[in-house]
Formats: sequence, C-alpha cells, structure tokens
Amino acid sequence: MINFYQTLKALDIYKKVIVRDLLCVEYKCFLEDTTFKFWTEVGCLVFCTSGKKIYSSKNQDLTVTKGATFFMKKGAYTGESFFEEDYCALMLFLPESYVNHFLTKYDYIKVNDQGNSQVLDSSENLIALPQDSTLEAFFFTILNYFANMLVINKELLEVKFDELLLNLFTQPEYTSLSTYLLQLVGDERIGIRQVMEENYASSLKLPEYAELCNMSLSTFKREFPKVYKTSPGRWLLNRKLQLSKKLLGNSNLHINEIAFRCGFENTSHFIRTFKKYQDTTPSKYRLLLN
Repeated sequence: MINFYQTLKALDIYKKVIVRDLLCVEYKCFLEDTTFKFWTEVGCLVFCTSGKKIYSSKNQDLTVTKGATFFMKKGAYTGESFFEEDYCALMLFLPESYVNHFLTKYDYIKVNDQGNSQVLDSSENLIALPQDSTLEAFFFTILNYFANMLVINKELLEVKFDELLLNLFTQPEYTSLSTYLLQLVGDERIGIRQVMEENYASSLKLPEYAELCNMSLSTFKREFPKVYKTSPGRWLLNRKLQLSKKLLGNSNLHINEIAFRCGFENTSHFIRTFKKYQDTTPSKYRLLLN
C-alpha cells in the first residue's frame, strides 16, 4: 500500500512548499485506475479545486467534489476515482510536531479547551468541514502563492498557516477537528486501540501500523497483546473476517469489492482465507444467509 505522504514529499512533479515540517502540496491525480488505496502517517487538510473522488475508511464513505474541504486523519484509505474532470486539490499535511509548535505559541488554546473536551467518534476517519468563505479565501491565497513559486516567502506563509489553525481551533463549527488535533499532541495520545479500530480494514503491514502508533515494530508487537490479549496478525485476520461476513449479509457488494474494502490482498486471497476459516466460500455463505 502506497505511503501517500512520503510519496508526495519525494516526488518533484508537484508544486509544494515545506514550512517548518508542514507540507503543502498542489496536487493533481495522475492515477488511471478506478479504485485506489493508500495510507498516511500524517493527517491532511484537503481542499478540492476540481474533479470528484470517493474516499472510504472502514464503514465511512465521503464523496468529495469541487469546493469541498475535509480532514483526513492519519491512517489507511481506499476509494473510487472519476475521470470526467481532473481531480485536483490543495493538501496541507499537519505533522504532530507542527501542531504542537503552534499550540506552544498559542498556549491559551489548550487552556480554553479544557472545559470543552468531548469523546471522539473513532469510526470517523474523514472529517467533512462546512463550506466557509474564510477557509476558501485562505486556500485561494495559497494557490496564488503557488502560481508565483519564485517569490514565495516562507515566513509570510507561516503567518498564514497560523491564521488558518487559529480559525480551526477557535470556531465552534470545527470542534471535531480541533478536538482530534488536541488529542493528537496531548497527554492522552492516540494509542494502539484507536489506530487499530480505525484502520483494521486495510492492507497495511505491521511496520506501518507501528508507525501510525508512533512505535517501533518491536514495541508495537510487545504492547499489542497487552491491549487485545492476542497477536496483531490473529486480531487483524479475525476483524477482517468479521467485517466481510457483515458485508456479505448486509450489502449487495460484489465479492471483489468486499475483498477490497476489507483489506485483503486480492479476491483470490479473500476467498481462500474465508474458506479456510469458515469452511465455505463467501458466495455460498451469502446464499446461506438469504
């Protein structure tokens, strides 16, 4: 599975700028496949400037069209591409270190938020943001900077990014996003349980899960059984099979799509694994339920 953040950071085909460790990219999709999958270890704020995509994470689907703004938590995603118009977007990858630096500079935000804490809905990896003229004005300002790459002033851009984050942290319509960002850098950091529950329906490898948990692979393998009383591999297989059985019984999705959504390597792997542990094929299992 492609590491989207590292790929965009490395490729020279996109206009981009790094301010401190925030990565801002003017993105154009060059993929030719109808479906896609990727993961990112850094959360990303996205403003769609043209085209259409459907992003999916576990049980959540988000349709994105021109003018839409959303936040993509760090994690794994699948989706569907459409080709009537090129998909383009402005993407701001917000590393925890950058958010932490911002909150250190504006420390009153943490104080003001202490009385407004809320429990996050871990099923929502994609946070759709309301269309807002202030946000749109910010994005178009950044796009204008990219139109004149030779005169970009990083100090001025940092001021603009601070302005953006101040808006996100202080306006009530962005509470779900600001709460997540505060949790991301706070004392109660996002741990194994939340990472796994949000991303088990993917084809991530164990080292990639470990990176999402900010752990080495050895630490991840040692800590995982303390949470789930089993190994990561067994737990992942069990959750994927549970989800596949749910989709077989409650949806009309094709077997190929169920395999894709549940994070199996391919349809053959899904059928072979399902038969091994359920003593029947996915198609026959579906017929038994009807």
